[in-house]
Amino acid sequence: MSEPLSKRSRTALIVLALLLAAGLGLRIAFGGGAGDEDDDAPKAPAATLDKGEDGKPVLQLAKGQAEALGLETESVSEGSSADALSVHGVVLDPLTFLDLDAKRKAATAALRAAQAADSAAQAELKRVEALHGTDHDASDKALQDAERAAADAAAQRATAEGEARKAQAAWTQTGLDSVDGLADFHRVVARLDLPLGAPAPAPMPKTLQATAAGVDHAFTVRVLGLAPGGSPLTGGLALLAVAPGAGLRPGVPVDASIPGAKHTRVIVPRAALLWSGGEARVFVQVGEGRFIPRSVQVDGETANGVALEGGLSRGDRVASQGALALEGEYARLAEGAEIGAGGV
Repeated sequence: MSEPLSKRSRTALIVLALLLAAGLGLRIAFGGGAGDEDDDAPKAPAATLDKGEDGKPVLQLAKGQAEALGLETESVSEGSSADALSVHGVVLDPLTFLDLDAKRKAATAALRAAQAADSAAQAELKRVEALHGTDHDASDKALQDAERAAADAAAQRATAEGEARKAQAAWTQTGLDSVDGLADFHRVVARLDLPLGAPAPAPMPKTLQATAAGVDHAFTVRVLGLAPGGSPLTGGLALLAVAPGAGLRPGVPVDASIPGAKHTRVIVPRAALLWSGGEARVFVQVGEGRFIPRSVQVDGETANGVALEGGLSRGDRVASQGALALEGEYARLAEGAEIGAGGV
């Protein structure tokens, strides 16, 4: 069993412990610490920011840094998309079209009668003129009456022709071939209103897929053309379309979508897209371990990623994973460059 320490020995140990503690505290205060590696130990390689061929900053990753950042790249793909225009409308009262058809037929009948009357009046005038010229077998009064009747018949024929043209033009504008099936709602006519300012579709679609309130399935409508007078609701253009009458009655709302022209779009992975201040950008690979940020215009979501309107071309490679880490490295180095150049 060891002997108890003397008072002087205990005092010496306490002083030694205090000195050791003080020394450790100083090392910690000045950046040292127990177990610190030698200051001369090699440091991990870091990214740099240099200038590319166009003079813009390029992020150059150090060897092995891409793997450390979890970086993956991917070539952008191409896809096609079409801008669809939503149109909303209503089933129209068939009486409008039945009335136009009736007026057209009545005007046609009136024209035929006027043509017949004019032909008869002209024939009578020729007969009277012949008699009047041969020994005055027809009196001057008879000739004047025949001339007046022929002139009246010609005027009535001209009026009938004008009315028939107007009635036919009004009917032609509907695009209908007949009114068959409208009165009994075997088929209906719908007006589809385009948004105010929207131009007429070019080319005009022949058919559209539509839906309607109370109808539990989509159906096909046949487009007749532009509606005469446009849309009374929007003040813009409108289309007329024929639809099956099942479940559709005047006043029922109808919705349809007009496909637009197809456009080729560049598709990038969703993880490649970075947003800052309302601006979208990606990191494009321009060499081995070299990346630059590039602003892009987003068109919309697709099944395979995000479609872009501009900013990239087919064959470009972008950071599909680790883009946020690249953003951090780029921002850190760019800020350091500004400070080194005297910026704030």
